[in-house]
Amino acid sequence: MTRLRLGVDVGGTFTDHILFDEDSGRIFTFKTPSTPEDPSRSVMAGVKHFGAAPRGLSGLWLMAHGTTVNTNTVLSRTGAKIGLVTTKGFRDVLAIGRQTRPHFYRWDVDRPEPLAPRHLRLEVAERVDNRGEVVLPLCEEDVRRCAEVFRVQAVEAVAVCLLNSYANADHESRVKEILEETLPDVYLAISSELSPEFREFERSSTVATVAYIGPSFQRYVDELQRSLSNELKAPPQLYIMQSSGGMASAEVEMRRPHYTLESGPAAGVLASVDLGQHLDMSNIISFDMGGTTAKASLIQGGKPSIVSMLEIGKDATGFYGIRITGMPVRTPSIDLVECSAGGGSIAQVDVAGLLKVGPASAGADPGPACYGAGGTEPTVTDANVVLGRISPDFFLGGRMKIQPELAQRAIEEKIGGPLGMSASEAAQGILDVVNANMVRILRVVSVSRGFDPRRFVLMAHGGAGPLHAGDLAEELGVERIVVPPDPGLFSAMGLVISDVQTVASTTRFLPADAASLPAIRESLAAQTEQCNETLSEEGFTPENQVVERFLEMRYVRQNFELEVPVNGDLQSKAELDGVLKAFHNMHLQSYGHSDPNAPVEVVNVKCRASGLVPKPQRAQLPSGGPNPSDAFIGRRRVFFKSSGWLECPHYDRVKLLRDNVIRGPAMVCQFDSSVTILPGHMATVGSMGELVIDTGKGDVI
Repeated sequence: MTRLRLGVDVGGTFTDHILFDEDSGRIFTFKTPSTPEDPSRSVMAGVKHFGAAPRGLSGLWLMAHGTTVNTNTVLSRTGAKIGLVTTKGFRDVLAIGRQTRPHFYRWDVDRPEPLAPRHLRLEVAERVDNRGEVVLPLCEEDVRRCAEVFRVQAVEAVAVCLLNSYANADHESRVKEILEETLPDVYLAISSELSPEFREFERSSTVATVAYIGPSFQRYVDELQRSLSNELKAPPQLYIMQSSGGMASAEVEMRRPHYTLESGPAAGVLASVDLGQHLDMSNIISFDMGGTTAKASLIQGGKPSIVSMLEIGKDATGFYGIRITGMPVRTPSIDLVECSAGGGSIAQVDVAGLLKVGPASAGADPGPACYGAGGTEPTVTDANVVLGRISPDFFLGGRMKIQPELAQRAIEEKIGGPLGMSASEAAQGILDVVNANMVRILRVVSVSRGFDPRRFVLMAHGGAGPLHAGDLAEELGVERIVVPPDPGLFSAMGLVISDVQTVASTTRFLPADAASLPAIRESLAAQTEQCNETLSEEGFTPENQVVERFLEMRYVRQNFELEVPVNGDLQSKAELDGVLKAFHNMHLQSYGHSDPNAPVEVVNVKCRASGLVPKPQRAQLPSGGPNPSDAFIGRRRVFFKSSGWLECPHYDRVKLLRDNVIRGPAMVCQFDSSVTILPGHMATVGSMGELVIDTGKGDVI
């Protein structure tokens, strides 16, 4: 029987599906507008589409799902009514937070309201010190009193975060037992199970977020699984993509829904890593521009950078294109920086007469003006249509007709008229502004991290990414751009090829010296065992499990730590010295200085483990030589900032063959995106259908 995998990525504007045939290497695609009111509808639209095809879905064994459900729940404040149980005296930790300023020169930044209102943040008498010693026993009567308040107030979920429970979880475990007895139908989030690490505010914020999103995510997953069971005789195993770039079964993710907060964007980075391995490219800037946002992530040596905390809040972008306010959530995540710059981002002239783009988006409904679905505000997509960069005949393979006259009218009325510009000048102005925002985030993940972007390949994906990649590469001095075969569905491809992943960590304050080696080895062994148990529950045999081990380290008296990989078993001081050397080098890379003579301490011990899923092999394109004439579909006028209006050849990407060469200016049209090849750039078609664009900026270092 044919074995099939399905990847489904739900974005803010479109939901992307990729069906992969493991036997033939063939890929089948489907793209449909997202349904924000019920995301499962757009997911099932693709399942029904493939199920109705002659090949059907017989043999579908795995469905990997990237979702924005939990992020949207937090941002829209539509989560559960929650209560919080905490140690006496710590009721207001969520409100106080950290006494830090998110931006030095801004005074108008609002802190988000705590997810648990103050009247539902309740205290219990108990105390554990930072070594795990019980200072004051737990008062169980206080816990029962809290449970009664929650029952009367009809809370849907309860978060439990007691002081120093990462060092001793006994009190939290007993609180959990009492709440399970007294509130059997309430969702529980326990900090020692979800985030057994120090820092009270971050841990409290994490567990409150889990309680807030847990019930709705559980309902969403249950409904999706019911829909799959109703539609298919043999429903596939459902996996959810995590922010860290690995997936886990739906059952596991319902217990830790905060792991999915950056689900979809992580899949795109994972796909960039995989394609880079096939192309022997290990230094990549992954750039994903969709309908609502643009995301950037840096991949060095074939591995993306992983951070241990996200910040989720009302305001996702700041002056420099990075988050400036929000709630910290401890969850491993690929290091992504995003800004409100997508195809649906709305352009407007503000009261000062300045052109701005975003953060508001036209989304999937009504969408850009050119969709003809009732939208009247000019968007980035409308600007690309007016400039001839999107062919009306190729949008979604011709299934969705766009109306250039509506795009032109919106830009003339809302932008061109107020600014005294022609439609093309106004449209180019919109692209200039949105490109400047995106260059900013590309510099954040490279220059501000201590990396020269000219040493990296720009991997452009998302439906709008290939339209703008050439302009961004010119600005950054990047010499090579790679556009994947299906850029608009690239995150869905990342879902298809991802492994199952789990993470375990614990806080251990230890000097990074030889005397601490036994304790470090003991902690690493415990975290490794925990990861192995989780993967075994997922059905992976020991030979299909790979464990990576890390120490989070910092100089003594510093406040922030760096994650350092551990190679070897740390049986000797020489092996520890190797880890310390790596830490000093990372500190130099990150902060511009290091001190090899300064004392270093271990803060957290962490393991990340992967259950290896067999990787699909993609079909290879036949060679067609340098002449792309078989794919030529005609000429249309396209506006370029450097040259004005030019008659450009247009090519059908489906008909391109390996080794075809396209010299700019030109446009490559396809079902899910359009690729702009600027004047002076040259694109070559690779063996898997990827476009490798040489910008002429010099050799990649």
